Amino acid sequence: MEYALSESLEDYLMGIFIVSKQNKVVRLKDIAKERQVKLPSVVNALKELAEKGLISHERYSYVTFTDKGLNEAKKLYDRHKTVFKFLYEILGVTEFIAEKDAHRMEHDLTASTLDLLTKFTEFMEMSSKRGESRFPEQFKYFMETGKFPEIKSKEGGIMEKTKEKPLSELKRGESGKIVRIKKGIGALKGRLLTMGAVPGTVVRIKKVAPLGDPIDILILGYHLSLRKEEAEKIIVQEI
Repeated sequence: MEYALSESLEDYLMGIFIVSKQNKVVRLKDIAKERQVKLPSVVNALKELAEKGLISHERYSYVTFTDKGLNEAKKLYDRHKTVFKFLYEILGVTEFIAEKDAHRMEHDLTASTLDLLTKFTEFMEMSSKRGESRFPEQFKYFMETGKFPEIKSKEGGIMEKTKEKPLSELKRGESGKIVRIKKGIGALKGRLLTMGAVPGTVVRIKKVAPLGDPIDILILGYHLSLRKEEAEKIIVQEI
């Protein structure tokens, strides 16, 4: 998949998509905040994107996608999500570095490499979900010791299965892999699934309010704020 947009415009288009997933409407100030730039830079970028038929924006109005722009933005978001998940969830790169490196790598990937990376990441997620792969744990052990782990059994050693628990029970700084999402969290479930938060996705607790509500999490490189009752319905395996 080849993109005619510059790296900067790709970043803006994906940034608009991210804001649109978090807010009902997309304002210039929201884009500036997400991209960490000044408003004049946003205005210039929007002008170029509008000229390319990717967005619609009149002065003092909200930003909306054209059909073409929405399709392109989804592709860019999926590409970033794939590279980030590969680095963070499979290789075990830290969140900050995974986000930084994903941004650098994604712009130069060829279509064939991206396709293979996507399939490999999906394969690892499916294997983890079925309980047939402990690659992340084994690889981490190898990186720390330089030795291939001795796998005695699924009940012992490094193969010991982590107990499931609600996301709300994790403490600040702790991480877990999503096992399943229970019913009863309304639109949040659809929002998480749209982001790509399928079983096997890693989520980390960034901040917990004094009374335990709300709970700020980091998932796929993005920050979300959950009510405690919502976090209780997301079942994870602590890692």
